[in-house]
Amino acid sequence: MSLTLSLDAPLLSIAEYAKRSGTSVDSVKKQCDKGHLPFIQHEQRGKRYINMVQLMKRCEEANAGKGWN
Repeated sequence: MSLTLSLDAPLLSIAEYAKRSGTSVDSVKKQCDKGHLPFIQHEQRGKRYINMVQLMKRCEEANAGKGWN
């Protein structure tokens, strides 16, 4: 079985990710702080971007080999 996924954006701002996922900006920031969401930050105290490519890889790895998915 082959699966092809496409992303409209490899990086999303925290605000855009919150909007798309139906959560609050504060909730997304906390998930980043706890390491639950992968992000890219180009400089200390700089703007964070959710790394959608890495998030997709994490999901794929977490579900690998599970026949019920």
